[in-house]
Amino acid sequence: MNKPYEYGDCSYCGGHVAERSIQKICSRKGRLIAVVENVPAGVCDQCGERYYRSDVLKQLDTQLSDMNMSRRQISIPLMNYAA
Repeated sequence: MNKPYEYGDCSYCGGHVAERSIQKICSRKGRLIAVVENVPAGVCDQCGERYYRSDVLKQLDTQLSDMNMSRRQISIPLMNYAA
């Protein structure tokens, strides 16, 4: 059985950081490329700051680099702001 990763206290507010399964929005050069669900991350119980382990980020980078158009996709409406 895997022992939960210990993130320590939040570096911003000092709150308790616990591992959660989150949704991460991934972008490159300012452009949205994917929304990844069930990403393990440390999340501060007080301020919500997120912390990612290096192995998780490396795995995400590999998955995004290997991404092809046959993966599940969603459509998001594009609207112009009308003043």
